[in-house]
Amino acid sequence: MEEYLKIGRTGKAFGTEGALKFKVEEQFLDDFFDAAVIFIEQMGKPVPFFIEGLHNDAPLIIKLEEVDSRETALGLAGKDVFLRREDIADESLEQPFGLTALEGFRVIDQTAGEVGLIEEVLELPQQMVAVVQYQGREVLIPLTGQLILSVDAENREIEMALPEGLLEL
Repeated sequence: MEEYLKIGRTGKAFGTEGALKFKVEEQFLDDFFDAAVIFIEQMGKPVPFFIEGLHNDAPLIIKLEEVDSRETALGLAGKDVFLRREDIADESLEQPFGLTALEGFRVIDQTAGEVGLIEEVLELPQQMVAVVQYQGREVLIPLTGQLILSVDAENREIEMALPEGLLEL
């Protein structure tokens, strides 16, 4: 059975021709560009896709084969992206994971309980922040060592001690 490793997530659809924004962990970028096939999670399973074209500036914009409309691209937005273990160089695995790997994790506050899923991690000049939908609105949560109590990679949860009033902003 093939082993897959999560290397990033798809972002929002870009344009009308079926392109998508991609967020790939920096340590896996070379492997991503060299891969003959990438895998995007659909219904809990990695589904193969071939890259038709890419725009290698920030943001990373990818056109996948057989994804020819904005509607099709929207169906792939916000999904985990994988590579086969055999397509990842050993050197890539030796680098530490960045905070963007937390996308898709559930934020649990020690006081408020479950806050929501991290939809996106933004790298702002001052700090990294998580974009979370909370009670129907977007909330930015700073990802700092002072606020993160623990990270459970297996259950995809991050326990935090959020400052009082942050969720009301």
